[in-house]
Amino acid sequence: MKKLIATLFGMSLLLAPTVVSAQATAGTTDECSKELLLSYFPEVFVTQTLKKFNVPQDKWQPITQGLAAKDKDVLKIVEDKASKLNPNPFKDRDPAQRQVAVKIFRETLTQVFGDVVKSNGISDDKQVAAMLDDIQQQKAKNFALCMEKQKQSIFHQQQQPQQEQPSDSTSKDLTDADDTNQPADHSDSDKSDSDDQSQTHDDASKTDDSEDK
Repeated sequence: MKKLIATLFGMSLLLAPTVVSAQATAGTTDECSKELLLSYFPEVFVTQTLKKFNVPQDKWQPITQGLAAKDKDVLKIVEDKASKLNPNPFKDRDPAQRQVAVKIFRETLTQVFGDVVKSNGISDDKQVAAMLDDIQQQKAKNFALCMEKQKQSIFHQQQQPQQEQPSDSTSKDLTDADDTNQPADHSDSDKSDSDDQSQTHDDASKTDDSEDK
C-alpha cells in the first residue's frame, strides 16, 4: 500500500504536460506541508485554476469542496482498476508496465475531476482537461520548490563552521564521531529520484500523445 501511494504521489506531481522550474507560489499556505503535497486536488491550486479559466466565483466553493471529498477515492479507484489487470502495473517492476500505470492514474484523475466540475456546469471536455493540466503544473512547480528547499537545507548544514580543532591525541576519535553525525549526502538519491520522475513524465507524455492519435 505504501509503495502504491508513493508511486501515485510521484505521478500526480509529474503528469503536467511541460517541464517546470522551482518557483514560489503565492499565498500563506505552507507549500511544503504534508497535506498539500499528498492532496491530488489542493484547494489553493484548484482555486487559482478556476480563477484563471474564468469559472464563476459562486462555483469555486462547491468545486473545491467536491474535489476535497473525492480526493480519498482516487487511490481506491486506481487500486480497483489495477487489480483487474494481469500483471498488476503497480506491482510488476517491468518498465513496460509503467506506461500502463501512468495511463490508469491519468484516467482516474480525469474521471474524478470531470465528475465534480461537470456537476457544476463545466461540460467542455477540452476545458476540463486543460484545467486539470493547470492544476498538475502548479503541483509540479510546488514540488520542485520543496525539493530545492530540501537541497539548500542539506547544503547549509554541511557548510556550518567546524568546531575548534581538538588536540592531536583526541583528533582521530572526534573525527570519527563527527563523520558519524554528518548529515547524509542525498545528492545521488535526489538525482535518481529526478531521473525516475523525468522518466515518468516522459511516459505520461507519450501516453497522452498516443491517446490523441
